[in-house]
Amino acid sequence: MQNMPNRDPAFDDYVIRIHQVLSRLDYYRLLGVAQDASDSDIKRAFLKITKKFHPDRHRDASKQLHAAIYDIFKRLNEAYRVLTDYEKRRLYDHQLTNGQTRFSTDIRMSMIPKTPVETIRSKDARQFYLKAVENLEAGSIMQAELHAKMAASREKDNDAIKKLIAEIIAAKKNR
Repeated sequence: MQNMPNRDPAFDDYVIRIHQVLSRLDYYRLLGVAQDASDSDIKRAFLKITKKFHPDRHRDASKQLHAAIYDIFKRLNEAYRVLTDYEKRRLYDHQLTNGQTRFSTDIRMSMIPKTPVETIRSKDARQFYLKAVENLEAGSIMQAELHAKMAASREKDNDAIKKLIAEIIAAKKNR
């Protein structure tokens, strides 16, 4: 591989070596933390290592090297998201004992209750939903209804939005 000017060849070689074994690295080894690491330890390690591997810092890298850096960065983010979520981490630790180094969602993950807002895919619908909830809690039922309808117009079949609209209708009737 040809290094670009101003690049650290030792770091570039390190990237390639990490990339070659990336599929075999569990999230703890990838982040350089112990399996009993706290969330703050994980966050600290994540922030430290992602500074080195952030793709924007390596725009001058060759396409092959930049792709490797990007893959590593994505895996670091994946590791952080799993290890800082209590339920995902618990499931991941179990999967790890069976030799899986990457978290895989399966039927057990679908049983983990999601908050209503997490079921909303559209950013706009989510914002309208949250505003509707805020208005309903503040007693502004008409504003809540308006925002809930805006959310529903962006994500018609979402059960959380439908439930919120039903709550708003019930609140209107109780007035």
